[in-house]
Amino acid sequence: MITVVLSGVTSPHRLVESVKVAYGFRGASVDMFIVTKTTGLASQVGIPEAYKVALKYGKPLVVLSSLKDVFEYFRFSEVYIVLPGQSGLRKLEDLEIGGSKYAFIFIGEEYSRSEAPIEALSIPELPVDSPPQVTIALTLYTISSKMKSLSSESGGR
Repeated sequence: MITVVLSGVTSPHRLVESVKVAYGFRGASVDMFIVTKTTGLASQVGIPEAYKVALKYGKPLVVLSSLKDVFEYFRFSEVYIVLPGQSGLRKLEDLEIGGSKYAFIFIGEEYSRSEAPIEALSIPELPVDSPPQVTIALTLYTISSKMKSLSSESGGR
C-alpha cells in the first residue's frame, strides 16, 4: 500500500498536478493521497479541483492541517520524506521495497524539518527546487521498477 502525502503547498496548480500524477501513474498504485498545510489559493481553489481529480480515479483525497495529524490518524509500516537535490542522504533508489504500508512525504513550497522526524530519502539528480509533481513521478517510477524486478525474481524460482 502506497500513500502520498503532500505538505506545505500554496499553489493550486502544484496540488492538482500532484494528485493527477499520483493517481494517474500506472506502474505503482497509490492507494491514498493526503494533503497537509495548504494555504492561500491551494486551499481555496486547489482542494476542490484536487477532489475532482481524486473522484475521477475513484480514490480518496484526505485533507489534514498538519503532518502530526497524518501520524495520529493513520498507521504506516514505513514513512519516508523524499527530498530532491539533496546529497549525503540515503538515495531513493537504495530503498528496499516489500509488502509494507508505505507513506512518502513530499514538500510543496513550505517545509519545517522539525515536523517530520522520519527517514529522508534523496533524489540527488533533481534540482533542489523541483516541483513536487516531478519528485512524486520519479519516486513512483523508481518504486514501480523495483516492484517489477522483485516480481520477475520471484517468478523465476
